[in-house]
This record gives sequence, C-alpha cells and structure tokens, in this order.
Amino acid sequence: MKETEDNNQAVINLEQFRSRKSEEKKRKTERIFFHNLVGVYGIVQPGKMVPVGLIDVSEGGLAIQVPYPTENSTADRMWPRDSVNLPIRLYFSPDSFMEVIVDVKNSHPTVENGSKYMRYGCEVQTEQRAYDAWKNFVSFLRSYTDVSERDSGNISVGNI
Repeated sequence: MKETEDNNQAVINLEQFRSRKSEEKKRKTERIFFHNLVGVYGIVQPGKMVPVGLIDVSEGGLAIQVPYPTENSTADRMWPRDSVNLPIRLYFSPDSFMEVIVDVKNSHPTVENGSKYMRYGCEVQTEQRAYDAWKNFVSFLRSYTDVSERDSGNISVGNI
C-alpha cells in the first residue's frame, strides 16, 4: 500500500510542476505583451491620464501598479482616492483604445527591480459595453500563451 501512495504522490507532484511551469510561462508571456504592445492608462481626473503598469488579467479583474509616492513626487496627488468607477484604457495603437471600468478591491506596496510601486487589485465591471471585448482579450491571451514559442531565429514550418 505504501508504494502505491508514493507513486500517486509522485504523479501529483509532476502535475503540480507542470501547472507551475505553465503559470510561469503565462505570466512571462503576458508581461511581454503588456509592456511592449499595449499602453495602459488610468483616467484619474477629467482630462488627466496616468500611465499604469498592467500586471495581471482575468475575466473578472486586473492588477495594475503605479509608482509609489515619494516626498518629491506628485503621484499621490495624481492617483484617485475614490476606488470605484475608475476608467482604465488599453491602447492597442496610438489612436484607438478599449476602456474598461474597474473598482479597486485591494492595494499593497511592492518593490520591482529596485523601484517601489503601489499595486492595485481591481474588479472589472461586467455591465459595461466593453466587457465582452475584455473577456475575448483575456481569452486571446490564454490561447496565445498556450501556442506561443520563443523565437530562436530558426525559420521552419510549424505544426498545423
């Protein structure tokens, strides 16, 4: 009986390893996508957009981060104190964007590459016009992660 339990545990650990590797690939792929292809901005006052870092997405929400306020910065005055109905714009070209409305549910300070940020966990409002497009965007990212490959410079025909 002991041998069977050990074998089952090994299989579970292998699945956990695969799941963890898949999640790591997803996060790396999303970060590359977010940092290089999509401009993300929070609308903090009428007529005032602030660039934000998009950290994670799901159908129900997103995580963003903004530079942590310092004594010499105006970041604390630029970021809204009201955490509901916050418009987030995702620019896919210089003149076209998708706007989703979010409610901030939590926040915490974090450090990334030696810089301090405030990270916000936000819930995407589902009753807005852009919600279906948002869900499709998240679905595309999941599908893209599953089939994306690292470019090694080798030109060959892929699997069809």
